[in-house]
Amino acid sequence: MTKTQSETDIKKLFKQFDNGNGVLSLAEIDKAIIRLYPQFANNKPAIMRAYKAADTSGNGFVELAEFGKIVDLLHYYNEISQVFQQLDKNKDKRISFNEFKKGYDLLNQDSDDEEALREEFNSIDTNHGGYILFDEVC
Repeated sequence: MTKTQSETDIKKLFKQFDNGNGVLSLAEIDKAIIRLYPQFANNKPAIMRAYKAADTSGNGFVELAEFGKIVDLLHYYNEISQVFQQLDKNKDKRISFNEFKKGYDLLNQDSDDEEALREEFNSIDTNHGGYILFDEVC
């Protein structure tokens, strides 16, 4: 499931978690991740994003050809999730403009131009709900 694993290893892992229908559902992927990578078990948003991104066919399942990408994607989305959680100071699973602005301060980025920051915030807030959600960051 990583670049260092052979195609044979990936096939064996896939078969280990496949219920016999030749594709993996979200439940099967969740089970595989919990068993193989327990450090990600409590990060359901990252698991969900990796699952959706790996499903390049868009059929709602991860096929063998898509399976090798899952762990790389999981690491990627887990990193994004960790940054998101650091910015989400009040733990409401969304980032307000003030939390966004404080994030710029933490990165030692210029946050004096509030209008430019607001434009950047609004470009990420694609549903225009006034907050940035994890899916919008991804």
